[in-house]
Amino acid sequence: MIQLGKTQKLRIAREKDFGVYLEDAEGNSVLLPKKQVPKGKQIGDEISVFVYKDSRDRMISTTRKPIMEVGDIARVIVTDVNDIGAFVSIGLEKDVLIPHHEMRYEPKKGESVEVYLYEDKSHRLAATMYTKKHEDAKHIEGSEIRTYHYEQDADRVLGILREKFDGHVPYTDKTVEPEQILQDFGISKAAFKRSIGKLLKDGKIKITKASIFYIY
Repeated sequence: MIQLGKTQKLRIAREKDFGVYLEDAEGNSVLLPKKQVPKGKQIGDEISVFVYKDSRDRMISTTRKPIMEVGDIARVIVTDVNDIGAFVSIGLEKDVLIPHHEMRYEPKKGESVEVYLYEDKSHRLAATMYTKKHEDAKHIEGSEIRTYHYEQDADRVLGILREKFDGHVPYTDKTVEPEQILQDFGISKAAFKRSIGKLLKDGKIKITKASIFYIY
């Protein structure tokens, strides 16, 4: 059974121009978009993915690891507040709704709030601020969330380096100005330096005295 809001290993069953369909042992399938398919993966291979619903309410999978899964409690950022509730980011392309009746108070955009992630009656991901009702849930610690953001920043830097700059920028994390990093990668110089350090350690880039290169 494919589980909404959970990370799971699924097998590549068939390929399409827009991605691949992954299947569980029972033959249930879910789409993994083309841009998310790891390089070199073929039909029959297993991939670890997180499953959620897109903006059209369709089941979809991603290789991105979210901050939290169904059954977890974590502190996340409010991205919007409107008539139907507040939205928080758990690290996916689509944000998660906190319905009005699941708010202890009305949070503000940009505020950090602690929430419990669950599957609602409509089989969508939702969050509640009433976390004390779920004291036995797994708590995602602040250190884990910081590590998560470091990894996401590194993935972002690598993707931009490869796709926007054809695998090469004419500067290093030591020579570039903060304004240039913000313009090119949309993150701070400190976050960029951490990302470059991780990518170098993982063997995904190489650095010369004057440039950074993506290793193909």
